[in-house]
Amino acid sequence: MDSSTPADALPEIDWGAQGIETELGWALPLALQGFTRLGSVAVASVPGGPRGYQVLVAVTTEQPSSQLELARRLGIDKTQMTYVVDALEAGGLVERRPAPTDRRVRQVHPTRSGRSLLDQARTALRDAEGELMRHLDDDEQATLRHLLARVALTAGLTAPGADASDPAFHHPLAVPERSRRRTATTTSTTTE
Repeated sequence: MDSSTPADALPEIDWGAQGIETELGWALPLALQGFTRLGSVAVASVPGGPRGYQVLVAVTTEQPSSQLELARRLGIDKTQMTYVVDALEAGGLVERRPAPTDRRVRQVHPTRSGRSLLDQARTALRDAEGELMRHLDDDEQATLRHLLARVALTAGLTAPGADASDPAFHHPLAVPERSRRRTATTTSTTTE
């Protein structure tokens, strides 16, 4: 490397050579490892780490649901989900409330403190993602996010894979219609 090449510069990929760097199966795990390393640090302030972060995102952007439904939706083992929600509740970030239609069912709701921590963690996570994707311009980053989301939405609909052969694997449910934007009226009904 000569002195005019930045230390952080990427080498050109020869796509025609069909080398290992052109293989999706090589790239995805490396990208996931980098994201996991940076993302875990970014959301370390959230009880339950990345799982706690996912729960906070789900309970603040979706209609209230039970802990069991959250576990299914996020692909988290129901026992692990209990620990995550317990930790979030102990931190004053969520609260369990009886469902209006069945008082035996407890729904998980965010608190104002939970929303505040989510905002902080989301900012830290976006910074970490920016570090991971630093070689992409803003449009490329947006395109990558959109394309990966589309792939992820149908990933569980393909032929049986890890979820069929590994009983411990819980595939998240792809239901983007559950996500919704919070309005001023819905955010003002939460508690501290």
